[in-house]
Amino acid sequence: MITMVTNLINNKHAYENEKHVYFSVSSFKEYGKLSNKNSEELVAGSRVEISKYKKDPLDFILWKPSDDKDPGWDSPWGRGRPGWHLECSVMSEKFLGKKFDIHGGGLDLIFPHHENEIAQSEACTNSSFAKIWMHVGMVTISGEKMSKSLGNTKSIKYVLENWGPNIIRLFCLSGHYSKVIDYSEEMLKENITKWRQVETCYYELIHTNSENQANVTENIKKIGMEFDNALEDDFNTHLALSAFFQLVKETNKLAAEEKLGKRDSQIIKKEFERMSMILGLNIPKMTEDKKQEIDGLILNRKMLRKEKQFEDADKIRDKLNEMNVELIDHKEKTIWMKKEKIKSEE
Repeated sequence: MITMVTNLINNKHAYENEKHVYFSVSSFKEYGKLSNKNSEELVAGSRVEISKYKKDPLDFILWKPSDDKDPGWDSPWGRGRPGWHLECSVMSEKFLGKKFDIHGGGLDLIFPHHENEIAQSEACTNSSFAKIWMHVGMVTISGEKMSKSLGNTKSIKYVLENWGPNIIRLFCLSGHYSKVIDYSEEMLKENITKWRQVETCYYELIHTNSENQANVTENIKKIGMEFDNALEDDFNTHLALSAFFQLVKETNKLAAEEKLGKRDSQIIKKEFERMSMILGLNIPKMTEDKKQEIDGLILNRKMLRKEKQFEDADKIRDKLNEMNVELIDHKEKTIWMKKEKIKSEE
């Protein structure tokens, strides 16, 4: 950090004033290119009070003196500590190099923090900083920013315990990363229904053993391209999810009509698992012993139904329900799915 400040001073991009070192914004002609603000807007939006040590209201601190009670390090300008913006530029260069591809952060960091990072890094290295900037929107509740003072916060622990990771992920991916997302338990409930469709699709695929053929190859290829194109278009997860659920819907329709064959299911399953991995959705896997137990109960239920012992058959269904196993009866067969337990669904 001392080296970067020294370089900026030597390059006439920074100046010292009574042990304070400031970046000279007027020396960097492209200042404001990230936030697309002019100088008047930048001054109005600045969070820092105008200091008597500054030559210009927009200049920002690189190094400031430390009292005995504050953290501090020896430097050419006396004992002091670095500014917040400086630390980030130096860490980026140390771990990623002078140039790197993607820089992220919240929308609230565009100005002044990221604008200042660009200025000091590019002025020091005389080269571009990050190629792509991805700024994420904030999370609100009923249109208001989450705040402890308002008492409207929801902890990660709370939402995971009540909704589980897959429901939360579907909810977050349903909007564009750069837009504000409003926390809504009604929308979370809607995503439970969607997640059940995903589970049904997966288990229909793994249980299929018929020789039917629906010739799905071209359609699945088309859906896969729509999925990829959405993510390549500024990471549009909303459209990517639409493509994913198109695959889910069409698979479940084929299964319900008993047109889903073993060959087609293998093609669909490969694409289903690829999309799920990219989206971070995960259907919990079971041990072989548990699978055999469930298969045994279902076989026993089938025998009881054949013998018209429906009451005993229903008891087995109830036992399976307690295990979060749901039966899906088809004309020629019965398959099962292990449902994720979601507290808020109870």
